[in-house]
Amino acid sequence: MRKYFPIIIVFCLMLIPSQGANASKNDVYQLRRQNIIDKMEPNDILILKTSPTGYRFGFNFQQNSNLYYLTGMEEENIILVLSKNPINYPFENSTTHSILLINPPPKRFSDKETFFNSIAEKHNFDFVAGPLEIRKILKTLTKPGVLFTNIIKQNQKDTKTIVEKRLLKFVEKYPELKLDRPSSLTSSFRRIKTDAEIKAMQKAVDITSRAHIEAFKSMRPGMFEYQIEAVIEYVFRYSGSYQLAFPTIVGSGPNSLILHYELGSRKIEANDMIVIDIGCEIDHYCADITRTIPADGKFSPAQKEIYNVVLEANQEIINALRPGFSMAQMDSIQQAIFTKYGYEKYRRHSCTHYLGLDVHDVGNRAEPFEAGCVVTVEPGLYIPSNSDLPKEYWNIGIRIEDDVLITMDGNRVLSSGLAKTVSEIEKIMELDGLGNINFN
Repeated sequence: MRKYFPIIIVFCLMLIPSQGANASKNDVYQLRRQNIIDKMEPNDILILKTSPTGYRFGFNFQQNSNLYYLTGMEEENIILVLSKNPINYPFENSTTHSILLINPPPKRFSDKETFFNSIAEKHNFDFVAGPLEIRKILKTLTKPGVLFTNIIKQNQKDTKTIVEKRLLKFVEKYPELKLDRPSSLTSSFRRIKTDAEIKAMQKAVDITSRAHIEAFKSMRPGMFEYQIEAVIEYVFRYSGSYQLAFPTIVGSGPNSLILHYELGSRKIEANDMIVIDIGCEIDHYCADITRTIPADGKFSPAQKEIYNVVLEANQEIINALRPGFSMAQMDSIQQAIFTKYGYEKYRRHSCTHYLGLDVHDVGNRAEPFEAGCVVTVEPGLYIPSNSDLPKEYWNIGIRIEDDVLITMDGNRVLSSGLAKTVSEIEKIMELDGLGNINFN
């Protein structure tokens, strides 16, 4: 036994950092909950539940973003209750401000009180109980201010669940009660990303960039859009991402003009431009990158002309990004460059949105950027077949999108490793990819 004793000591010491890391991670979510409580006005309460559908765009269950941000928990059918004032539950004169409601496992596996206590200790909640306890919690609340919730809506009448029924009765009891979205509390905090959040986003961006490269190499006229989509999502899953940030967009020819095209059913033809707008998730954090490529690997003169106008807008906007800059100023740069070349009427959308736990993440669009904000830069031009331009310009849709972190002294392009000039794209498209394998 003695000869194994040093090995046992080393093994035990190896466990300590891991446990400390888990505790530290749970402390982050506790701090976030406390930030929300501090932001509330007296008598305000937040009641947040797992989304009814749960499944967003990808392959597995997806937790509500605000609920994940405040708990870090992946479990289905959980409810978070945060109150500015202490909740006199389960005991009179308690100092309970944060409560998690969760279904215990079957009794034959665990004692439910032991289970509740273990969850409270692990995740730093003041109290944990079953979901039906919401009725008792609501009974202890008097003169509520604002109810921040995703469970019911203003003037809702019909109910589908017991929790909805309890909340609607609560609202009826206090007609002066105001309802608001949970994001009204969380968005100012979620808008500024921590180092851990940026690290997750960078990994999602790197995987998404890898999928783009494989799509470049696989693209050939005669393929169907869904085949390129299959290549992209294979790379996502093989690289360790089990969730899409949004439905994969592979739009060729006339479909390149459809901003959120998802069908993927068209056969790609020679001379098509293909808009590939894709993103995966890592630890719930999203990437969102768009590249536009020619079906046969070479840009025509008309395609190159429009592409370089959009690329100039993309680069000029990125060059301007820094703390204090705004989304309105980004759109102004896009408009100015498109106007300079006479293509302003083919612009169809803003060139930016916040990025984070959601692909269109929360945040005030009018507020100047701060270090820690992550935004997209995605100028685009879309020329329909009935335009007054020569026919060789028809059905050319171009969008170039990068993910950019605002830093203290400027910005860092998270997607800088992905090719986007005409020559870079054409060079990559000379190579063979997964989509060129003959399975017959």
